[in-house]
Amino acid sequence: MTDRTAFMMTLCGAAAMSLAACGSESADTTVNETNAPDNSVASVAVAQPPADAADTADAAIEASADKPETPPPSGDEITAKSTRVTEPVKDEPPALQKPAELKLALAMAAPAPQKTVVAAVRPASFGQCAVCHSDKQGQKSGFGPNLFGIAGTKAGAVPGYAFSAAMTSSGVLWNRANLDAFLLSPQSKIPGTKMSFSGVKDAAKRKEIVDYILGLK
Repeated sequence: MTDRTAFMMTLCGAAAMSLAACGSESADTTVNETNAPDNSVASVAVAQPPADAADTADAAIEASADKPETPPPSGDEITAKSTRVTEPVKDEPPALQKPAELKLALAMAAPAPQKTVVAAVRPASFGQCAVCHSDKQGQKSGFGPNLFGIAGTKAGAVPGYAFSAAMTSSGVLWNRANLDAFLLSPQSKIPGTKMSFSGVKDAAKRKEIVDYILGLK
């Protein structure tokens, strides 16, 4: 009994010493935590985000998830915007002109008519022609055809007169130049003509006759 009692007392003493050591270590740890600098506590507080900030971040993430990002424009859309063609500006119609202004504008734009000098009365130089030719409208032809209205016609076209084949086939148009050349020398101008007249050599008299014939209309 004595040995057993001693053993139990020894065991209890060891347990007590162990408990005392644990209590001392726990107390030291508590003291150390209590005596920790204030900045350590502050750093721990800062490191942990507040609950409301986390909620705000979560809400932002959910909102961005609900709203898909706008896709970038395609190449065709970029080309269409860069090559946009503006409508041409339409010219406004000019203001209507008054009749008097329009008449004046047309008169100024129209080319000036060419004046043709014609004899008002039969010149004396035409006397030698009148021997064979009439110069009145409707008169019958004599030895030569009626000269009224031949200006601008083809040679050999006077109705009711028998022209030579040389005259009708000549294709000559009776204008100022051809009349002047024929009166200068009928046989040289139209070889084979029935007109045997030698011609008018005076240029001034020839011009008087040509002016008169051109005015017979």
